[in-house]
Amino acid sequence: MQEIWKPLALITFFLFLHIIRPYIKKLKVIDGLAWLPLLALLSTLALIPAYGFRPETIPLLLYSAVLTVAIFFKQLNGDIKFRNFRKRKIIFIFFPLVLLAAAGATAFCFTPRKNLSLSTHGVHAYGINDYSIRIYTDENDISPQRRPLLILLPPELGSLPAVDETAGKLRDLGFTVLTCARNNRINPLEFFRLTSAFFSGNSSAAANKRGRALEERRKEDIRFVLSWVRQNPYLYGTVQLFNVASRDAVFFAGYDTGGSALILLENFIEDFIEDFISASAIKVRALIAIEAPLWSLYAEEVNQIPEIPADASWFQSVKLGAYRWLMEIKPGKITGMTHIPELSVPTLFLISDWSRGTATGRQRRSSGTRPGRYDALFKCFDSARGQASLVSADGAGPLDYSDFPARYPIITFIMRGRSAAAWNFSFSNFSLNSPAWNADSAPAQSAAIITNFAESVFRAEEDESWRLGRAALTARIQIEKK
Repeated sequence: MQEIWKPLALITFFLFLHIIRPYIKKLKVIDGLAWLPLLALLSTLALIPAYGFRPETIPLLLYSAVLTVAIFFKQLNGDIKFRNFRKRKIIFIFFPLVLLAAAGATAFCFTPRKNLSLSTHGVHAYGINDYSIRIYTDENDISPQRRPLLILLPPELGSLPAVDETAGKLRDLGFTVLTCARNNRINPLEFFRLTSAFFSGNSSAAANKRGRALEERRKEDIRFVLSWVRQNPYLYGTVQLFNVASRDAVFFAGYDTGGSALILLENFIEDFIEDFISASAIKVRALIAIEAPLWSLYAEEVNQIPEIPADASWFQSVKLGAYRWLMEIKPGKITGMTHIPELSVPTLFLISDWSRGTATGRQRRSSGTRPGRYDALFKCFDSARGQASLVSADGAGPLDYSDFPARYPIITFIMRGRSAAAWNFSFSNFSLNSPAWNADSAPAQSAAIITNFAESVFRAEEDESWRLGRAALTARIQIEKK
């Protein structure tokens, strides 16, 4: 995506000319240069339809917007030709240039370096209704029916490209991977609304309501992909889905709201799976929730709104009516949690090291040192009736388990992992003693964690008929198991 550097360089140059104009005689007489910040502002906005929303360009956007507003105020003061410059010392140019350098450096340094195009090797893509489905298979496998099927729901803000590399790694480790996402494109307004839900969904009722809506939409996605899988669709020629994957080993994985939807559907998952099995003889082995916020488990404060008595005077009616209106628009708060599902299907909770406090083990959860964003997830883990694993990697931020670092490096940098400590742990017989987390290798790391969890599920069921590669990790992880 480095082709964006050319327009960024031009925008930065426009702003640079505007800053140095008062100090260079030949530039002072060129009146058109006064409008360069407006041109820079419009050019930055034009990057959105061309390259999508790029958060690393926000500092340049704000800088050019401030300069543009200053120009309009100057015009309102009657300086039509913009040639009346007060005498300034050259030192006063330093601060604006430093701000411009910081804004420009942010845009250039955090531009994605990786190729963000979707892979095509061993991938079959389908467009069905409003969904895009991609199936990652190994066409050279002589026994594809022994490959577990992993259904993977991409993150809310990432769509299909956000898990493309992860899905490829999982395929190489022995899975047949199916990813499913809606075709809608996130606009900047929707991006900020989603961001508010992700940051405040466990404390603000308004943000929580937006989060609940996202989780409900993901439930619809799960029902859709299940109905499609049940049909055992043709992939190419006479090859059907369950010619390249096993019916008896299906894993469900979902990022953020997708993981939440899987956990929430587990409220009736036993009946759901029984119906699924009876219709298509498919066995769901485990659920994998990656950074699942579980907003739907939070209970909202109920404002007590008084009724207006029938015999109230006009003054009381106006007073109570105004009070009722204020109570209705009053921002709600989160007061607790609703019924916590008791998970019976083996479940992996994959989370960031933001989940860690200063204490260890169960003391950490009881002492309340963990951040509130994981409270619902921890309660689900504690309430699980079946096999459950809680995994976090050293240095992993909440966006690192997908290839979000490749798409939005600046957001990943802001939300990077907090832990630098070394953790030594053992996942069954697999020793995990390795260097700290590297966000650039996050897709490979998350694929390795998922693969080792799937292998542990097979071992717990004493089922050795599946061929999954032993996945090596280069990151230290902490595991809590039930």
